[in-house]
Amino acid sequence: DAWQTMAGVDVMGRLSQIAWGPQMRLLGALGSDGVRVCKKVRMHDKVRDGNSVVQVAADRVMVEAVDGSRPPTALQLNMQITGVDATDKHLLVWNSQTAEVHEAGPRGYVPISTFDSASEAMAIHRETVFRAGASMVEVCTLAGVVKDTLVYDDAHGQVEHMDVSKDYLAVSTSNGFIKLWRLGGRTPKSHGPTGGKKVDVRDIPTGSSIESIKVNCNGTKVSVLFVLPGSATTHTVIVVYDVDADCFRSFDFAQTGRVPEAHAWDHDVPMMFGVQTVTGGQLEASADVAGAPAASVKVSRSASGDMGDGGAPTTMSSGDGTEDRNSGIDTKNARKEANTPGLVVFTMFASPERIVLQESHPIPAGFEALLGLSVPSLYVCKKAAVAEGGGVCFSVTMRDFLGMEKVDPATKSALLEFKLHLATGNVEEAFRAVKSIKNPEVWENMAHMCIKSKRLDVAEMCLGNMGHVRGARAVRDASREPELDARVATVAVHLGLNDEAESLYAGCSRYDLLNNLYQAMGRWDEAVVVATSHDRIHLKTTHYNHGKHLESVGDLQAAIVAYEKSGNCATEVPRLLFQRGMVADLEQYVAHANDATLTKWWARYCESVGDFDKALQGYQAASDFLSLVRVYCNQGDYQGAAEIVEESNDPAAAFHLARTFEAQEETGEAVRFFAAAGRFGHAARLARSAGMDAELMNLALQSPPEMMLDSAQYFQERGQPEKAVTLYHKAGNLRRAMELCFHAQLFEPLAALTESIGADSNTDPELLSKCAKYFLEHNQYPKAVDLFIKGKQFDHGLQMALDHDVLINEEMAEAMTPAKGEVEDAVRKELLLKVAKVCKQQGSYHLSCKKYTQAGDKVKAMKALLKSGDTEKIIFFAGVSRNRDIYVMSANYLQTLDWHADAEIMKSIINFYSKARAVESLAGFYESCAQIEIDEYRDYDKALGALRESLKHLLKSRTEDRAEAVDGLNARIGMVERFVQARKLIKDDPHEMVRICTEILNDPQIGANDLESSIRVGDVFALLIEYWYAQGNYQQAYTLIEQMKDRGIVVAPYLDAEMVETVYREMGVDTAPRAGAGGGRDSGVDSDGEEMMEENIAIDDDDELPM
Repeated sequence: DAWQTMAGVDVMGRLSQIAWGPQMRLLGALGSDGVRVCKKVRMHDKVRDGNSVVQVAADRVMVEAVDGSRPPTALQLNMQITGVDATDKHLLVWNSQTAEVHEAGPRGYVPISTFDSASEAMAIHRETVFRAGASMVEVCTLAGVVKDTLVYDDAHGQVEHMDVSKDYLAVSTSNGFIKLWRLGGRTPKSHGPTGGKKVDVRDIPTGSSIESIKVNCNGTKVSVLFVLPGSATTHTVIVVYDVDADCFRSFDFAQTGRVPEAHAWDHDVPMMFGVQTVTGGQLEASADVAGAPAASVKVSRSASGDMGDGGAPTTMSSGDGTEDRNSGIDTKNARKEANTPGLVVFTMFASPERIVLQESHPIPAGFEALLGLSVPSLYVCKKAAVAEGGGVCFSVTMRDFLGMEKVDPATKSALLEFKLHLATGNVEEAFRAVKSIKNPEVWENMAHMCIKSKRLDVAEMCLGNMGHVRGARAVRDASREPELDARVATVAVHLGLNDEAESLYAGCSRYDLLNNLYQAMGRWDEAVVVATSHDRIHLKTTHYNHGKHLESVGDLQAAIVAYEKSGNCATEVPRLLFQRGMVADLEQYVAHANDATLTKWWARYCESVGDFDKALQGYQAASDFLSLVRVYCNQGDYQGAAEIVEESNDPAAAFHLARTFEAQEETGEAVRFFAAAGRFGHAARLARSAGMDAELMNLALQSPPEMMLDSAQYFQERGQPEKAVTLYHKAGNLRRAMELCFHAQLFEPLAALTESIGADSNTDPELLSKCAKYFLEHNQYPKAVDLFIKGKQFDHGLQMALDHDVLINEEMAEAMTPAKGEVEDAVRKELLLKVAKVCKQQGSYHLSCKKYTQAGDKVKAMKALLKSGDTEKIIFFAGVSRNRDIYVMSANYLQTLDWHADAEIMKSIINFYSKARAVESLAGFYESCAQIEIDEYRDYDKALGALRESLKHLLKSRTEDRAEAVDGLNARIGMVERFVQARKLIKDDPHEMVRICTEILNDPQIGANDLESSIRVGDVFALLIEYWYAQGNYQQAYTLIEQMKDRGIVVAPYLDAEMVETVYREMGVDTAPRAGAGGGRDSGVDSDGEEMMEENIAIDDDDELPM
């Protein structure tokens, strides 16, 4: 649909090839008679000085007066027109070769002069023609005779565009300069900056060229459109030059989702201009073909259109290129025409501060272009009207002036001031501009503007001046709505702006209010759609209201369908049909509806009129067994009623039948059916009154508490205490049940009662103590302890638990734990500590830890947990406690485990020591790690890393013996480093390795103990022996083995037995001494007998943990 047919060009002959030129405005066509170059130009249309000029073809224009004072005139010219201009008396047309001037006469326009002109830019003012020349503007007579020149700087380039409005001329040059002259006197006078002004706005890309310029009626502002570099596409930014402020302001139509195509200033209002826009896909379409319309706009020779409002940010640039950004109204509203097909005209205000987007006017189908504007009208053209023999210029009334096309100039000026100040947010100035207006229609129009701009505070004032009481009340009532759009829409409804209200409700997602609006407008189909899609909570209500509406207009069938959808057919349909005497139709509807409620209603109706057969059928179909039993009982058919109750098991039916039998003093049957109905209280009452003791106990247990107590008292009086105790207990009267047990010596029931005492917080403590003593006398210690605890005698209960070895379980411990705030904190803590200590003495370490924690003593809690040996919980508790002592205790405990085989435990030890800042302990742990790597795995590289970590942490120590410890550790590290170096040199420099190892073994400055604390001497000997063995030097190997033995080092853990035997055999020794196990560290085990050095943790009974 975006493709549009443009005017065709006859190239004379058969066409074989076409191609676009580099500027996208030139088209080359190769035909049978040669090549032709066609230039794409825009049709020239404008309104000026009360006349409209519309180019309807390449060589034809239509001229007419916008007020209808002169009939439309079609001028057929002998040239291809590239430009037109007009005044109230003259018409100027031209191309790049010729210009013609026509004068208006009684019978239309007649040519008065034709002259040669190569200028592409011309204009006419009164009796003067202006045309572009070389670095000047030529001032000519109507005959084309040059009478003066307007010179400007050569560096500005050639004049490309010019425009005249009233007494002001504006021109633009190829280098982007604009210059103005005032034409009112005998000779044109320079207006604005003497040397012109360079259009320099950062929103315009470098290399863009000016597409067109327009000057306003008093010469204070010039608007400019640009073409993007290297294309024919219009830029989205329009620039306005403010002559008085000597600055540029810009507005980017990209925020509206559209692209400007043409622009025009109001004929009399200097601050208002209009911009014709298209969607991005339509930009390259011809200006000869109009886009699609908005159907709501009505256009005629003096018609009006319904426009919207919008706004977006603008940019202001001062003369030196600096810019200032301001905002108009919200961008969301500005984009509402983004997807509107065809043309949309935006009216805008060029205020002293910024450019404000004021209104949007979608142009209907068939109307192709904006010609101009003069408040309150926009002028558009419809070139297709030429074929109908009429004019092509039509007017569209601006939205803010609907119904006020004939207002006086003062009112019009006040309204324009009001619009400008309201759009810029200056409410006080807006009030001041219109305070003298008395016309209610004008105030109503301004109220409409306030709805558009969402200014309810101003709207309230307008409504007050209108005398619109309901509207003013709506403004105050709407304040309850949280969304601004919903509040505005509520007021819009009272002003008759239903379309705006509909759009606002949908925009803020208030579909409930939109649903109500559609219902009030009688648009029921749309209301149902909205309720179905977005407002389902009111869907049934909508269907119900629709049904009431249909009923009121007599459409009964449709009303029934709506009532069914609303879920009210069981009440509304019978009412609807019965009120109209349509009983037969009602019976037929009930039969086909298959609705239980409706069928029940019909059965009751039949019963009320005495038709019991139909009533029974209806009750049976509706499964209303109570009504069936009631009818049978009324007819005396008790057997049939009993059969229905037994088959249906319906409680209500059984209860009705039971009451009937009770009234007839048939007690047995009444008791049976009361029980069947679940009304055991009634059944027990009858059974007690009839002396039916066997049935009474079973019924009483299922009765309400009051009936249980009555029945218990009955059994107590009849000498049956066991049954009485059971009923008292079931009814919740434990005290009386226990007293009866004590009185009747019922030990087994008393034991059962004590099990349920804990659930009753209102049990008398004295009674509990009495029960506890009773169990104590009978050596039932666990039950006695439990009762003492439930009776709040915690000290007695704890002592008894210790004396009689009764284990305190978690339930008992929790029962002895008061809630926070229930007792004083000190009392609560003391009690929790007692419970925790007893639990620890009984071996319940986890429970003890919990109670210590609740008491706030985390250290004792950890001590109890350490006794449990639960490593996982110990690690978790230490991690969440954030206590230094607890970290150290946990790490000390974890060192007693096989931490070297479990990386997580090792990680936890390091983590806890680090958090506790126990650097000495952490250094010692790393030393232990190093020793294990040496003793167990002979991995001196890892041992060296661990020793260095130990040194790093030991350096942080602040103890008195720190220096001595650091020196000793450095010595160990140095010794290990020497041995590690020797091991690495075995391949690359074995002689150096032998030297280092020999030096280690013979170093007289290192004592044997120090040496052994760093490395194992046997490993040094083993390294040398293995080297000489590999070299075949058995003598050296033999000598070293003998030295090992002389030092008391067992050979077997270090040397392979086969290698030792080979050495002895080669040296001529018959039998090598067997390497047996021996003492000393170098036997391969720890000097303490394979026991890892660890720090034992002893916890005494007084909860003291040495650290």
